[in-house]
Amino acid sequence: MNSFETIYDFASSDGFKKLQILFVPIGFFLFSRFLLFLIENDKDENLFKNPEQQKFKVYIFQYISVFIFILFVIMFGSKYYKTYNLYNNSLFETEGFVTNFHAMPEGGHDSERFTVNGVQFQFSDFDISGFGYNNAKSHGGAIDQNKYVKIGYIKIENSNQILKLEVRK
Repeated sequence: MNSFETIYDFASSDGFKKLQILFVPIGFFLFSRFLLFLIENDKDENLFKNPEQQKFKVYIFQYISVFIFILFVIMFGSKYYKTYNLYNNSLFETEGFVTNFHAMPEGGHDSERFTVNGVQFQFSDFDISGFGYNNAKSHGGAIDQNKYVKIGYIKIENSNQILKLEVRK
């Protein structure tokens, strides 16, 4: 009996982890709150020239970070929902040996490409626009030439996005 190890599964927390990009605007917002605290409590040392103007700039930075956060939530939330819906209703599966493997260089500027049972796949570590598996071999990924894999995937914009990857032990 063949046993498989699940490397990536969108339906588990693997897909949800890709939403970590939302922490970037939150970090900017918290940093701006810290700057406001410094400006408002700088009464004796005069580190900030024209504190009212500095406060205005920080407030603008805060509002921009809130706007970016809301924009990211809308963009990534709708994309996550769409991917989740496709995962549950339109998931294709293929199984076989990895052939025509082209590894992505460690520095990027290319993509990892391979074929399994006549189905072509392509991804890059540096593309975070989707919720599919994108861990290249050069960065510790599990896919390599002649490995036997099971892949659950969806078709998005003329490409196949891996949402479940299992490797035979």
